[in-house]
Amino acid sequence: MVKEVSGDLNDVRMIQSSTGIHSFEPSANDVAAIYDADIFFYHSRTLESWAASLDPSLQKSNVKVIEASQGMELDRVPGLEEVEAGPGIDEKTLYDPHTWLDPQKAAEEVQIIADQLSELDQEHKENYQKNAQSFKEKAQKLLQSYHPIFEKAKQKTFVTQHTAFSYLAKQFGLRQLGIAGISPEQEPSPRQLAEIEDFVNRYRVKTIFIESNASSKVAETLVKSTGVSLHTLDPLEADPQNDLSFLENIEQNLETLSKNME
Repeated sequence: MVKEVSGDLNDVRMIQSSTGIHSFEPSANDVAAIYDADIFFYHSRTLESWAASLDPSLQKSNVKVIEASQGMELDRVPGLEEVEAGPGIDEKTLYDPHTWLDPQKAAEEVQIIADQLSELDQEHKENYQKNAQSFKEKAQKLLQSYHPIFEKAKQKTFVTQHTAFSYLAKQFGLRQLGIAGISPEQEPSPRQLAEIEDFVNRYRVKTIFIESNASSKVAETLVKSTGVSLHTLDPLEADPQNDLSFLENIEQNLETLSKNME
């Protein structure tokens, strides 16, 4: 999203994770790259909890630190996988950080990014605001295109590999049921699996949506027991391996979802 706003005006680099975004901890090289930057954008302390420890020293190093979701209220994790905070459970894992998968919330974050860049680089303020406006208009068109489609859908519930699509579901009046929790590495309990299997059979759910970059072992177990098919949704937690724009990737998710929920 920063690249969408910045265009070619700045050198925008993403810290890549090979372990999954939810369990990611920056390496020494990652930290060095952050200190070498003029601006460090991160989504939220719910997602990048490690950013909190860097913030004070980054400020002293004149690196501007910006939380792209500032001011947004994050929802608690819904669905069968919800747990109560207790020993060994981090409170932050009870909240869903995946706001960027809802076109409307993504547009809000893009405006936050544009406003921050405009303040820091007033010479190019018009460019940043123009790019943000273009993004918001495209996001609005997506909403206008897919709201009628999902309003007419007879099936309103979809099952995903992990609970990444709650904000998208809320936006379109749908219900997401996650096999795992917020992190795809989080394994469901036998009781949760049994409840999901019962739900799939009772409501005749025909598809489980998985991710291309995560293990589908649990989903495949449900396929064998229920006969559902598998299709892919991208939580956009890493740089997409395609030439599509951010919103084009969102649209691809919406297209896949709308075609395979019947």
